[in-house]
Amino acid sequence: MRQDDGRFIVFEGIDGAGTTTQSARFARYLRSERRVVHTTREPSDGPVGHLLRLALGGRVDLGPAHTMALLFAADRVDHVNQEIRPHLRDGSVVICDRYDLSSITYQTATAPPEERDSFESWVRDINRYAVRPDATVILHVDPEEAEKRRANRQGAPELFEETQLQKDLAALYRDAERLRPGDTFVHIDGNQTADEVEQAIREALAPIL
Repeated sequence: MRQDDGRFIVFEGIDGAGTTTQSARFARYLRSERRVVHTTREPSDGPVGHLLRLALGGRVDLGPAHTMALLFAADRVDHVNQEIRPHLRDGSVVICDRYDLSSITYQTATAPPEERDSFESWVRDINRYAVRPDATVILHVDPEEAEKRRANRQGAPELFEETQLQKDLAALYRDAERLRPGDTFVHIDGNQTADEVEQAIREALAPIL
């Protein structure tokens, strides 16, 4: 159980769902309401997170899915201890762009098909010490729409942006309550305009904050 006065809100979804855009918009809205907000992301900006970002950009090969999963879990422990918990103790609203649900979905989807059930359980277990969010906002976007959005981004495609994989991830995100039993999820239609999505998030999170 958490012992703090802050609130911890996570944004999740497939690549191109708008997690970065909407987490930034929600933070700006809360600040306009005079709330103290700390924004962060995963992979984190710590040393392990930096290595993971190199791997996601294709600049470092970290080998099999097991290695990636363990590094993400290690980065998360460091992230929680060095950044998330201190800000929660200070009473801030901590908004994180991706968290352990990303590990469970992405690492499971990239595991060998015959190992996915056991891999899912293992990834959940190695993240058992991750502090639980007060709510996880999942932005559900059609994979085809997300692909169009990614095509408009600057920079090279990242590691997990293959079309079929994104479809598999979308299905896993729809099954979030099974993947992380006991967590609070807010499911949002991310195919709407950015303004409509932002408004839906505000309304859904108001009772939690």
